[in-house]
Amino acid sequence: MSTQIEDLYAITLFDIKKIQYYSRIMFDFDQPYLTVSYIKKGEVITTDDGKEYIAKTGDVMIHRPHTPFNVISQEEGVHYLLSLKLHVREGEDFFQLFPLDKVIKIRDSALYEKKFDELQDLWQQKNEGICSMQSAFLALFLIHEIVESSKIGEKRKSRETFEIARFNYALHYIEKGLERNITREELAEIYHMNPVYFSRAFKQVYDLTPMQMLQKMRVMQAKRMLEDPENTIEFISQKCGFYDASHFNRAFQKTYHMSPNQFRKSIKSTKSGIASTWSED
Repeated sequence: MSTQIEDLYAITLFDIKKIQYYSRIMFDFDQPYLTVSYIKKGEVITTDDGKEYIAKTGDVMIHRPHTPFNVISQEEGVHYLLSLKLHVREGEDFFQLFPLDKVIKIRDSALYEKKFDELQDLWQQKNEGICSMQSAFLALFLIHEIVESSKIGEKRKSRETFEIARFNYALHYIEKGLERNITREELAEIYHMNPVYFSRAFKQVYDLTPMQMLQKMRVMQAKRMLEDPENTIEFISQKCGFYDASHFNRAFQKTYHMSPNQFRKSIKSTKSGIASTWSED
């Protein structure tokens, strides 16, 4: 007995890497290829077509090409990123023919991680010929695991509310104005809403009031800036909107249970072959 497989495929790999971050907020990020982001560690909120999803450890997020998405994480995380294009038959996009959910729980996370490690090792060799073929096979294996997991795995329901897309601009506004003394009334005025109602509606989406979100984003930005040893504590305090270094120290300690200087010392022990922050991919 023999079986002939007539469907042709063409797979292009753009990037295979692991990244680590301490917190991250990305808005309206767009890319020309599909990226599969496997969450080794952490929990993030991500968006797709105006809907919001929570992705946790052991999940993959599917970021479709030319489709802007947001990623919000308030905790440390490690992701395995696979960026690719896959065409079958007469050049049709595989992911258009077989659309996948935004977030999928991987059925065997240990196997997925093992095969990803093998793929990354081959990718780093940058060899042609047999290594390219092996890389393609391993990438297809990972896609197969994702497809099979989507059939049996846990469904991630979206948190679909009108306010989700509506308040994205408020997050942009806060992020761009961390140095300033932004008020609840100022944010509410953007939406022509009563400040009390605006604060209540905002909290229903993000589980934080606008002022709590402002404080959280200031501390998250400060945490990222601490990764650069050239940034002084005073400079970070000013750029992130804290009154002074003492105010910054108290806020950071309250959130992360360590001082900014203690955090800086801890960074050195976490960078072992994993990129330290999200890169522009």
